[in-house]
Amino acid sequence: MTPQASYGSGADTIPEYHYRLLQTNEVEAAHQLEMACFTPEAAATLEAFRFRQLNFPCYFWSAWSEDHLIGLACAIRTAESACEENEVKGSHEPQRDGMNLCVLSVAVEPDHRLQGVGDALMKPLVKQALNDHLESVYLMCEEHLIPFYKKHGFKYIGLSSSNHGGLQWHEMKLVLSE
Repeated sequence: MTPQASYGSGADTIPEYHYRLLQTNEVEAAHQLEMACFTPEAAATLEAFRFRQLNFPCYFWSAWSEDHLIGLACAIRTAESACEENEVKGSHEPQRDGMNLCVLSVAVEPDHRLQGVGDALMKPLVKQALNDHLESVYLMCEEHLIPFYKKHGFKYIGLSSSNHGGLQWHEMKLVLSE
């Protein structure tokens, strides 16, 4: 899968981005991107990223511009009905049989935002959840990202009780099966 990002109509060139599953040897680069996109308090730990890639490799997508990592999206399967129970602090219990997916991180380098990278990263996560016959996809996001996730079919649930990283989070849910 090699979707192209798009600029506004005045762009002379459109960069080509490549999307694929993140490999084990790329976890540290993914963590560096996470640290660049989130405050240290809100960013996941390197151990959490290793856990995600090891236990849920089909839910850890990456975006590349040539050989440079510019975006990532990762999630874990869970039996929980909300993501706050799964806040990443480096310790999860694998719930490979869980019927819900909790999106834990979507990060895109600032210079590559608003070019379709986040959209392209969300699609394979949801597609894999559908292929795995999961019931729903949950996430927590900051208020300014609510319209982005609504565009992907997520419904707003409400304010989260989580204050992970000192931020105010909003819960959203995409129902995959009734």
